[in-house]
Amino acid sequence: MDITPPPGVGLAGNGPEGAEARGYRLRLYARVLVLADSGGNRLAVVVADLPLSSALLHRRVAELTRRTDGIGADRLVIAATHTHAGPGHFFEAAAYNDQGSSVVGFDPVMVDSLTSRIARAIHAAVADLRPARVAWGSRAVWGETRIRSLPAMLRNIPLPTAPTDAPAGLPPEYALVDPELAMLRVDQRDPASGAFRPAGAFSIFAMHGTGNAPSNDLLDADIHGLVERRLERHIDRDLNRLRDSGFVPRAVYLFANGAEGDVSPAWPPQSRCDVPTLATLPALDGPFTRTLWQWRLPTATHLAACQHAARDAVTIIGRHVGDSAVALFDALGAALSDRLEMGRAFATLSLRDSARALGICPEPAVGMSTLAGADDAHTRVQGWKLFGVFDIGIEQGSPNPDVPGCQAHKRKLLDGWFGDLPNRLSVSGTLPSYAQVTVLRLGSHLIGAVPAEVTTMAGSRMRAQMLASARDAGLLVNAALILGHADGYMEYVATAEEYTAQYYEGASTLYGPGEAAMFGRTLARLTASVSAGDSLPAATAPPLDLVVGHKRRVVPRQSSTRVPAPHIERVWCSGDTLYAWLQIGGAGEWPVATGDVAARPRVEVVDDDATHAVVSWDDDPALEL
Repeated sequence: MDITPPPGVGLAGNGPEGAEARGYRLRLYARVLVLADSGGNRLAVVVADLPLSSALLHRRVAELTRRTDGIGADRLVIAATHTHAGPGHFFEAAAYNDQGSSVVGFDPVMVDSLTSRIARAIHAAVADLRPARVAWGSRAVWGETRIRSLPAMLRNIPLPTAPTDAPAGLPPEYALVDPELAMLRVDQRDPASGAFRPAGAFSIFAMHGTGNAPSNDLLDADIHGLVERRLERHIDRDLNRLRDSGFVPRAVYLFANGAEGDVSPAWPPQSRCDVPTLATLPALDGPFTRTLWQWRLPTATHLAACQHAARDAVTIIGRHVGDSAVALFDALGAALSDRLEMGRAFATLSLRDSARALGICPEPAVGMSTLAGADDAHTRVQGWKLFGVFDIGIEQGSPNPDVPGCQAHKRKLLDGWFGDLPNRLSVSGTLPSYAQVTVLRLGSHLIGAVPAEVTTMAGSRMRAQMLASARDAGLLVNAALILGHADGYMEYVATAEEYTAQYYEGASTLYGPGEAAMFGRTLARLTASVSAGDSLPAATAPPLDLVVGHKRRVVPRQSSTRVPAPHIERVWCSGDTLYAWLQIGGAGEWPVATGDVAARPRVEVVDDDATHAVVSWDDDPALEL
């Protein structure tokens, strides 16, 4: 289902540095997998090309699908790929709507549109339920990801070690990742021939959606989008021999994120653009005049060069990971089975009200290292000093061992002068208060879906706890996976040891060093209670009291009755990118009433001096217009 909004929305993921979208590169989709057993029990997994997931969006979709398809909140997982080139304005917490990009605000139309589109996609998948065969498998993918906060990771006890199959000579930050690409292949019975044909797959792989340069201003599915399209085209064209698969592939590949909290794609240094720097601006000409301060922007030449380097890296990494997905999918063809035991368990954690019982801090807080930004996208305030003199810790790895209380080691805004007061007055109330957690059993695999970015070691410990609980409960499973960015967002989950280092991930662990243990216990408890057919107790999914922030009209509201004829207004080049300002009628509208745009033709801009023609075009996996 196409979920690409029009230009003008904010690109979320890089915080206030996120640009306003001027157009798009790869269109954004929500991909859906619905599984049903012989008893009529259904589970739905959605993987959307979005920056973050949203508890509000999850509950809104579940309200619709529960009535029409028997898929309520406990049977639905909506995960985000974490592309940093996707839209904001639909999150459950004010902090992410008001500070998630340079375009601030919560827009109800964004929520309504995403809700309607995802619910319709689930309904369509239910209508297409057919007998299927499935197979689980995994493959190691080395050299495409790396640990971005290695000093924090090396604080863990015991010290992390590289997997035994890690290639010799890899630097530690590359060797200590979890390289597993896990995949569930699905073949469906063709109603015409009765034969089972490849239909798609669901995968989990740990990798941030940060291939694009932080200064990118185009909506884009990032590396995940190229991986998805690589396998989908392979299934359609190479395996099913479809001559014309149309604008949208018939196959569907859900490429979800795992425990990627401290895992970056292997982008080159030249793909990270410089950020604006604070410089003096003379108020009057002369050596003794007063000065004002200004943000000095990087040059257009520099921005074009780093964006070009980033796009090259996205293409290369996307191709390599996509090739691994294709190889794994093909290998699973010999292991297909018509058996898949299914089950689920679901819980909603009230983080503030139940903090003591959960073993976390009662007030969420953001550390100063968060303001500096991670290595993928440092912010303009990294290294900033108060009045140009006082170091207040806006840098990676700046713990304060003198901080008392539950959030010990975490430097908070001006806490040296005012204690926790600034956090309580201006920060805490804008942060998430709930965590929705799901455990799915899909055959031999358990999947723990959490609303956060879990670090590699925290994820490893959670998986071990799930498997131990499964053994105690007599569940016949042999693997556990962490699915991040699912059904909400509460930033990061670092281990207690990593928390003390106060790198970006620890500073963004909102409820303190007990978070990872809390999720481990919750996942273990849910694993022991996984079932298929029972109904959801009302207390498991209570109403959510959400603070979404300032409401604004961000998505354009257009009248479909007064649509001008399609035409090109202007075409120009900047760096290596061709831009075109198009008016293409109804396809440019996005609110709910305009319906699905997935079936509309793709167009390429051809700038011809004589005709300025717009022609149909349909076969470049790295560019969609």
